[in-house]
Amino acid sequence: MIALYVDGWVDLDASLPAIEAAVRSLDGAAQTLLVVELPSGATITVGGGPDEFVVEIAANERDRWTVVDPRRPEGRVELVMGGERVDPPARLCVDREAAVEAVRTFVSGNGARSARLQWSAET
Repeated sequence: MIALYVDGWVDLDASLPAIEAAVRSLDGAAQTLLVVELPSGATITVGGGPDEFVVEIAANERDRWTVVDPRRPEGRVELVMGGERVDPPARLCVDREAAVEAVRTFVSGNGARSARLQWSAET
């Protein structure tokens, strides 16, 4: 079973359509963070909204990958994630469609990273 956590709400048997809808519901105000956990323990976290998101896959305790947008300028972006203001590097902020693509591939590929997106190993 796939678990979906969205700002305090939990679905322990989430479907891919429900997960994609949850990504699309992130608005940067009332809903700002979701985590999808596979039975293997791998997770994908999406935070932010309504237009920019940070997406990270954690395959285990040490292996973490973040979607990057190399076209973004240097600097930082202000987002709300999990109810907290954060300012991640702009290169780590992607649009909603990239976030949906990352989540869709992660869920349907049992933890896979989308080859359509650029990823960076993060520590």
